[in-house]
Amino acid sequence: MENNQLLASMKAIDKATAGVKSFLESIVDSESFVETDVFLTGKSFDDATEALGEGVVTGYATINGNPVHIFAQNAEVLKGSLSDAHANKIYKCMQRAVKAGTPLISIIDSCGARVGEGASIMEGYAKLIAGSFEIADEVPHICIVKGVAVGMTATFVAGADFVFMSKDAIMSVNSPMYLVSDAKSFPIDYKAKLGYKAYEGNSDMAQFVYNDAKDLAEKLQKLTATLLSDEGEPSDDPNRVNPKLEKKISAKERTEIVCDVKSVIEYCPEYAKEVVCSLAKINGLSVGVIATEGEYISAKGLDKANSFVEKLEAYNIPLITLVDSLGVNFNLEEEIGGYAKKTSALMKTIATSTIAKIGVAVGNAVGYAYSALMSKGIGFDYTLATSNAVVSPVGAEAGKAIAADQIKQAKNAAKEVAAKEGVDADALAKAMAYFDKVMANIQIKGKSAEEVYAQMQSNPLVAAKDGYIDNVIEATNIRPYLASALLMVLGI
Repeated sequence: MENNQLLASMKAIDKATAGVKSFLESIVDSESFVETDVFLTGKSFDDATEALGEGVVTGYATINGNPVHIFAQNAEVLKGSLSDAHANKIYKCMQRAVKAGTPLISIIDSCGARVGEGASIMEGYAKLIAGSFEIADEVPHICIVKGVAVGMTATFVAGADFVFMSKDAIMSVNSPMYLVSDAKSFPIDYKAKLGYKAYEGNSDMAQFVYNDAKDLAEKLQKLTATLLSDEGEPSDDPNRVNPKLEKKISAKERTEIVCDVKSVIEYCPEYAKEVVCSLAKINGLSVGVIATEGEYISAKGLDKANSFVEKLEAYNIPLITLVDSLGVNFNLEEEIGGYAKKTSALMKTIATSTIAKIGVAVGNAVGYAYSALMSKGIGFDYTLATSNAVVSPVGAEAGKAIAADQIKQAKNAAKEVAAKEGVDADALAKAMAYFDKVMANIQIKGKSAEEVYAQMQSNPLVAAKDGYIDNVIEATNIRPYLASALLMVLGI
C-alpha cells in the first residue's frame, strides 16, 4: 500500500512539474539537472488543494560546465503563489548556492502571496529578500522573469545582479489591478503597461530580454562564460583587423567588431541608447565595454554606465571604453533634477574601482566624456586614440568660437605693439591678410583659420605629447592593441 501511495505521489508531482522542468532543463546543460526537496508539499489557503512540490522546483545543474543552483516557480501549481513553505524551499536552495560557492539562477513566475497565510507569508517574503541581500556579496544571482512577478516578488527580482525578462512577462510591485486608473479602463493590457516593452526604455531594471528558451539558453551561456571564466581559450584571432572601424559606424557595431566573435551580450540595449554597455570577451578574456554613440550623455546614460561599472567591479571584470561623445549637454530639466550629482556618481564609481581600465578615443573625446571615461586622472591604466579622434575640452563649434576669439585677441595685441613701436599700419594690415590667407589654406582646403586652429588644438597627438594618451593608432588596429594591452594591465 505504501509503495502504491509513493508511486501515486511521484506520478502526481511529475505531472504537475513537467512543464516547468522541461523549461528548466532546456536552459542548462543536457541531463545535468538534479532536483532537491522533490516531495516537499503544502496546501492551498483552504487546505483543499495539495500544492504539489510546493509550487517551486529546486535543484542544481551546470551551464557551460559551470555548476549552478537553480529554482523555478511553477505557475501550474496554485499559480506559483508564495507560501511560507514555498519561501523556505527557495531559501534552502539559496543557502546551498552560498555554501557551494555557485551562482544562483532564479526563475520567477508567481501571482504573489498565497491567500490565507497571514503574517507568515509576509515573513516568508522578508526572509527571501533579506536572503537575496546576504548572497549578493557571496555568489552571482541571475534572475529570469519567465511569466508573472508581482508583489514583493518584484522586489526580490530587483535585488538580483542580472535580470532576464521574457518578452511576454509582466512585473509590478503592486497587483496590476491596483494600477488601473479607473473602472472604465479595466481590463488593463498588462503586457503593454507592465511588460518588458514598458521597462526597456524607462529603466535598467531588466538588463536582458529573451524570446524563448533557446534564445535564453544562448544568452545565459554568454553571460556565465563572461562572469565565471577569468581566462579562456581564445576563439578568435587577437590580431584581426577590420577596415570598417575607419568609417562612421554605430557604437554597437564597433563593439561587435572589436570583441571576440559571438561573445557580446548587450546590457539594457533599449535604455539610454547613447551609452552602449556590453559584456564580452577579447582574446578569450572577460571584459565589460562601454561604447558611446557620438552625441551627448543623458542623465539616464550616466545611471546606466554607473550601474554597469559597479557590476564589473563586483566581478573583477576589466573595463574598456570606446569613447565618441561630446560630453554632457545642457538641459535645464535634467540639470535641476540632479545632473551634477549623477556626473559625480559615475566619476566616483570609476575612480574608486579597482578593476583594470583601458580607454580608447574613437571619435569625439570631449569634456566630461574624456575625463570620466578615459582619463589618466580618473584612474585609467592605458589609453589610446585613433588618428582621427578629437581630444578636447569643448566640442567643434565651441572650439571654433574660442579659436576665433583667441586669434582676434592675438591680432589686437599685435596692433597695440605695432602702434607703440611705430610700425607702419599698412604693412601690418598686409601681414594680417597674409596670415589669414595662409591659415585658410593650411592642410585642409575650405577650412577657416578658426577651424584649422581648433583642429590643431584637438589633435590627439597634443594629449599624447603631454603623456595623457599612450599611443595614437589607426582605427583598424584597435582590436590587436586592446588584446595586447589587456595582457599587460592584467599582468598575464
